Amino acid sequence: MGDTENRAPAGYDAGLKRILLCCEGYDFVPLMGLPRNNYAPVKVFHDIDTVCVVVEANDPCAEVALNGIPLAAGQESKPVLLSCGKNAFSVTVAAADGRTKNEFRFKVFRDYPQPAWKQMKDTVPWVPRDSAGELVFRDRMWIIGGYTPRMANDVWSSGDGLVWTKEGDVPTRKGIDIPIAFVFGERMWVTDIEGVLFSSADGKSWSIATEEAPWRGRNSAGCVVFEGRIWVMGGRKAGELLNDIWSSPDGVHWTLESQHAPWSKRQIHHTPVVLDGRIWLLGGGVIGATYHPFVAWNDVWNSADGTHWEQVLDHAPWIPRIWGSSAVYRDRMWIMGGFRSEPTWENLGDVWYSSDGVVWRQLETVPSIRHSGANNVSFTLSDSVWAPRHEQSAYAFAGGLWIVGGMVWPLKNDVWRLTIPNLCFVTQPVIEIYAQGLYEYQAHADFNHSRQRVLYRLERGPTWLSVDKETGLLRGTAPQPGDFEVRLEAYDAGGETAQQKYTLHVLPIE
Repeated sequence: MGDTENRAPAGYDAGLKRILLCCEGYDFVPLMGLPRNNYAPVKVFHDIDTVCVVVEANDPCAEVALNGIPLAAGQESKPVLLSCGKNAFSVTVAAADGRTKNEFRFKVFRDYPQPAWKQMKDTVPWVPRDSAGELVFRDRMWIIGGYTPRMANDVWSSGDGLVWTKEGDVPTRKGIDIPIAFVFGERMWVTDIEGVLFSSADGKSWSIATEEAPWRGRNSAGCVVFEGRIWVMGGRKAGELLNDIWSSPDGVHWTLESQHAPWSKRQIHHTPVVLDGRIWLLGGGVIGATYHPFVAWNDVWNSADGTHWEQVLDHAPWIPRIWGSSAVYRDRMWIMGGFRSEPTWENLGDVWYSSDGVVWRQLETVPSIRHSGANNVSFTLSDSVWAPRHEQSAYAFAGGLWIVGGMVWPLKNDVWRLTIPNLCFVTQPVIEIYAQGLYEYQAHADFNHSRQRVLYRLERGPTWLSVDKETGLLRGTAPQPGDFEVRLEAYDAGGETAQQKYTLHVLPIE
């Protein structure tokens, strides 16, 4: 952004050049000037609790103050502690000759607590990659092979996402790419590109389990461990799409459970998951060598025995995709990221979850810093949430949900974690309205342990405000200006509760 794009608006004869804001850990950004001595508001995430301000004046001798405290022009202020919600700032600039003095105003809105992704590492020692095998084994996350862009066969593990250790190599001639991978019988198992199945008890020493699996030679098959057996299903082999289902008690001897499952033939790309005593299949697709044309589905199926399947949804609300990731975390199924080429050629960065496969909700997380840039174009800090990507590795591990690496060209080797300990609000309250106008805030809380229905009650608030117990919609008309403390509580039949406390600012109409 150039200096002229964020100067004080035309007509301000106060000697102010521009205002810059710095959030802890990030670079300074210039604020966007608005009419009547105001600047565009800045929104920051809950984990940012201080900001610093720089006020640049045309006259280096001008007297500058921030919230009434003298500040040398062009110098950084001391960190200012932020409260959740609205934080009002006032900047005064007085000419050295004392003839002019003007006040300028801006606001910083700090988010209230909600689940968010946190970057644990920007880079780790293993070569950036996608399409790797990923497993949780012996209290560690494991990443095995993948596309780098050569086909790798190395094996790495980590107990915290921060420190990664090279454990060994899978002895394959062809490398590993979108493998069948699972943990079974106190061992890790993974296939190479040719479908040879290897296993290891420690990640260091690998041996061939079988070269004769009846499903050998296919790619993008699904695999899951369920009811003491290993299940492999679907995929593509020698130009043929498949929807067969195989199972094994030992990884060596395989039984054909179904030649044709009721779900359509497909490449699955992300492993099926197990929840509530059922295998769940979440979409899938077909992709050619050129990634186009693109065909994918967002149907949802489940099975209590691996053989008999029922369709739960024909169309889930998430975008049909290939190369996404799925996991079970907090007793909910998750689908994250992926790729589509139609109607838009793009990586996906969305995150969806469901406790029953029927009702899906998108977990929307926001960048750490959001504000208006030049010409009212929205500006967000890049890479403050994980960039849209496909064939990333996903783990449910150590109380968190993890995204590791993936295809964002150039390939990534970063590490992200989402932690949700219990019932919590996943929405940000509306905290500013005008008097005599209708106030509405659609609150939503989730992730209670029981997964029972969440209800709502207003523990504190103005008399004109009420909440719908069933939906969480807060609604009312403020008769006059004022600041009002609101305490909203979410609860379930099991007694689990969460509170969201905020100040509602009702502004005068001027």
